[in-house]
Amino acid sequence: MQRATMQLLLSPITQWRAYRFMRRQRTDMTIETAWILVRVRRNPAEAKYAVMRGLLNTDRNPGLHFDDWDLLTEDERRRRSSWIGRHGRSPFQQLGISKHFLLSAGLSVTDWGPPPRGGSDGCSGGVP
Repeated sequence: MQRATMQLLLSPITQWRAYRFMRRQRTDMTIETAWILVRVRRNPAEAKYAVMRGLLNTDRNPGLHFDDWDLLTEDERRRRSSWIGRHGRSPFQQLGISKHFLLSAGLSVTDWGPPPRGGSDGCSGGVP
């Protein structure tokens, strides 16, 4: 049985949250990474299991990386600026997962990063 299938059967709520997180974040993240992040956010005690998983299967470039807003479409820039205006931070930042955890678990996450200052997207400041 494939991992994604097993996760879907064993934890449908976590799987649903992972897909919802991926839809909000809209970066090139695997479902496994999203699943681990959402699971650790809800159950911090499970972080050690994610770290053990990372030792067996690390991404090539683990850690926190940022999107280049200049390469995004205008619609995506507006969507992200609107999200940050409403929520104050990106979906990943809302999880509260540390960079250290990402490195320990061998996970690679691309976050939005701060919007450009004074850009045409109507956002004049960075991410808090």
